[in-house]
Amino acid sequence: MRRVVRALTSLVLVGATSSCSAPTEPTQLSVDLTSTPAAATAVASKGVFYTIKGDDTHPDQTIEYPWKASFKVSLQETGGLAVDITAVNVRVQQASGGIVITPTTGTVERYEFNSSASGNRLESKGTASVGFEVWYDLPNKGREALVTVGFTFRDENSSTYSDSLDVRVTP
Repeated sequence: MRRVVRALTSLVLVGATSSCSAPTEPTQLSVDLTSTPAAATAVASKGVFYTIKGDDTHPDQTIEYPWKASFKVSLQETGGLAVDITAVNVRVQQASGGIVITPTTGTVERYEFNSSASGNRLESKGTASVGFEVWYDLPNKGREALVTVGFTFRDENSSTYSDSLDVRVTP
């Protein structure tokens, strides 16, 4: 579980210098991110492909992703600040025991994902969820991976925040 905390100092300063009463505590974003399941399981993938572009002497290669993992990320706002979820990003890395294994030079981790969100608004003290399907092919040809899911948020004053959650994918 990870927390993001950023005090809105500008709100406190504006409130303190105006004739309006200032809030007793600054409002802050505090989001708990959790994954269900806590560790996703890799399963054989069917029907999703990626393309490696060829050149003048080599044709393009179309390859099926060998692995797929599915999980849901729940977001719970606990700091009292409503925000919009403005972006979601996913990164897949080969791993062993939750430890990232850097690919050798010239090799890359290939992946794509699909997400399904309950909405783009996270109300103050509210919840939201985003489901993920992740297809991947790793240089070491293994199933075990670490999926980092990143979220970007924007509040009513256009301040932005971000947080991420690492989800282990087990064989």
